[in-house]
Amino acid sequence: MRKKIKWVQVLRFLVQLGFLCAMAFAGFNTKIASDWLFPTILLAGVFFCGWVCPLGAAQDWMSFLGRLLKLPRFRVPQGLQRYLQLCRYAFYALLTMEITFSLLKGPYNFSKLVHGELLTLASGIIVLFLLLGLFIDRPFCNYFCTGGARQGLFSVLRIVGIRRRTEHCGGCGTCSKKCPMNIDVANSEFVRHPNCIGCMTCVSACPKKCLSFSLMPKLKAAGKKK
Repeated sequence: MRKKIKWVQVLRFLVQLGFLCAMAFAGFNTKIASDWLFPTILLAGVFFCGWVCPLGAAQDWMSFLGRLLKLPRFRVPQGLQRYLQLCRYAFYALLTMEITFSLLKGPYNFSKLVHGELLTLASGIIVLFLLLGLFIDRPFCNYFCTGGARQGLFSVLRIVGIRRRTEHCGGCGTCSKKCPMNIDVANSEFVRHPNCIGCMTCVSACPKKCLSFSLMPKLKAAGKKK
C-alpha cells in the first residue's frame, strides 16, 4: 500500500522551493531570513535550517532522489553519532576565534554557486556534499555547518518542540530512523537536541501518531493545573 504524503512535508517542500527560487531569481539573501527567524529559536528551535536554508533543502531533495533510485542508505550508529555531531561545534568554536573556514560556510557558498560566483574548489566541495546526500541524510548539516551549530546552541532553551507521548508509543523507532539529523527521538519525551531543525519528519512518519509539535510537558502540565 502506498504511503500517504503528509501535508506538513508538502508545505515544507513548497516553502523550501519558494526560498530557493527567491535566492536564485530575485537575489534574496538567506542571511536576512536567518536574522528574521533567529528570535524564534528560543521559542521553537531552528526553523531556518529545516524550512528555509537552500543547502539544507538541496540535501533533502538529493536524499529523496537517492531513495527513489533505491540507492543504498548509510546511517551513522547513535554511539558514533554523538561524537561526530560535535564536529560542527568544534568548527564553530574555531570560527569564533577568527580561525575561518570559508569553504565550510555552506548556505553562503551554495547561494554563490547558484549565481555562478563560486571558485572551483569551493564549488567542488559543495557538489560533493550534495552527492553524498544521495546516500546520507544532510551530511553537511550534521557535521560541518557552523551556522546550524550557532543556532542550535540557542535552541536548547526552546519551550515548544517535538513531544512524544510515551503512553501511546509502540517503540518501533520509526521516528529515529526517519530523522534527517539522526536524533534519537524514540528515547526522548521532549526533543531539545541542538541538532533538531524542526522539519517534523518524525511527526509525519510516526505510525501511532504519538508525536506532536507542542509545549514541553512540564509547561503544559503547569498550564492545566491553573
